[in-house]
Amino acid sequence: MNKKIISLALCIAPLQTYAAIEITDNLSLSGFGSTSWATSDNSAPLLVNRYIDDSNCFDCDTTFGVQLDFYYDAFKASAQVVKRPQDDWSSPELEWAYLGYEWDNFEFRAGRLRLPLFLASEYYYVGHAYTTARPPTEIYNSVLGITAFNGLSFTWNTDVTDETSLSLTPFYGFSDKNEVDFTPDFTLEFETQKVFGLNAVFSGDNYRVNLTYLDSTYDVTAVIRNLPPQPPFFPGGTVRDKQTDQNVKLYSAGFEYEWEQATFTMEAQQNEERASWYTGLEYNLNKFTPYTLFGQQYYEDDKKAGNSFTLGVRYDLLYNVSLNAEWQSFKAYNTSTGAFSGTEQPEDNSANMYTIMVNFVF
Repeated sequence: MNKKIISLALCIAPLQTYAAIEITDNLSLSGFGSTSWATSDNSAPLLVNRYIDDSNCFDCDTTFGVQLDFYYDAFKASAQVVKRPQDDWSSPELEWAYLGYEWDNFEFRAGRLRLPLFLASEYYYVGHAYTTARPPTEIYNSVLGITAFNGLSFTWNTDVTDETSLSLTPFYGFSDKNEVDFTPDFTLEFETQKVFGLNAVFSGDNYRVNLTYLDSTYDVTAVIRNLPPQPPFFPGGTVRDKQTDQNVKLYSAGFEYEWEQATFTMEAQQNEERASWYTGLEYNLNKFTPYTLFGQQYYEDDKKAGNSFTLGVRYDLLYNVSLNAEWQSFKAYNTSTGAFSGTEQPEDNSANMYTIMVNFVF
C-alpha cells in the first residue's frame, strides 16, 4: 500500500511531513484535487453527482479540498472543506470539522465526521489515494454521495498479534441535511434524524478487512420541477412529496490483499432495497499500474440492476501527482437505471465512458 501512504497521511495522520504549509509547529495546512476530461457514447448522463454524457466534459470530476490540522499533545482539531464534483466553486462542502482526543488506545471525536462505511471512505475525495479514476460506483454511489454526519465516534485500537491490528469504531449521529440531484427536474432532500453504527477494521502487513453496520432514520422529500399544467386543479410547476420516518440498514464488507506487485480488492454492500459488489485487480510496474474491475448491482428481489467493467492504467508522474487513462462499460437491466443518473432507464441501456484524469496532493 506504499502508493497510498501520502494520501492516507493527509486524512488520518499528522501532516507535518507532507504539508505544503507548516503554519506553526502544531498547525499545518494541506490539500488535494482532481480534474479530468470525460465523455460517453450515450446522451443519458452517467454517475450520480457527476453526470457524464456524450459531450466533452472538463469539470464533471473536478474536486479540490483543503485541510487544516492542529495538534497539541493528545488533543487534535481538524477541518476539511471540499469542492466536490457536484458543487459550485462558490459553495464547497464542509466535509469534516471535529475535535479529537487520544488516550492510551482510544480516540474520541466529536463534530462533523466522515461516515466510516467502506475501504476508501476515510479518503474518499482524495483521488491520488486510490488507483482507479473514481471509486467503484456500485459501492460508493450506493449512499448517493452522502459521506459525512454530525455526531460522535469512539475508536479502540489494539494489536491482536505482532503483525495484525484491530480498530473498532462505534458512531452516533443526529440532525443533518443532504440533497441529491438526479436530473435538473428531480431532487431528493434527506433530513437525517439519527444514524448509528459500528465499523471494524482488521489489518496486517499486506491486507485489510473492513466491516460496517449502519442504521439510519430519516425523512426524504422528492422534489419534481417543471411539471406541465393539469387543469383544472394543478397549474403546473413544482411538487414536493415528503415521506417521514424512513429507515435504512446497511451492511458492508471490504477486503484488500497485496501479494508482491499485485493488489486484489473486493467490496460488497446490502440494504433493504438493493445489493451491490465489485472486485478489482491491479499490478504495479514501477510508475505504471494497470488495473481492471468488474461490478454488479441487484434489486431487493435479486434481479440484476446493472453491471460495469473497467480497464485502465495509472501513472505516478511525481510522488504527489498521478494520471489515469480509463475505459468503462456500463449496462442497466430490468428497467433499472443502473449507473445512469436519471429516474428511468434510457432507451439505450448501455454506455462506454472514457476518462483522462489528473490527481494531486500537497
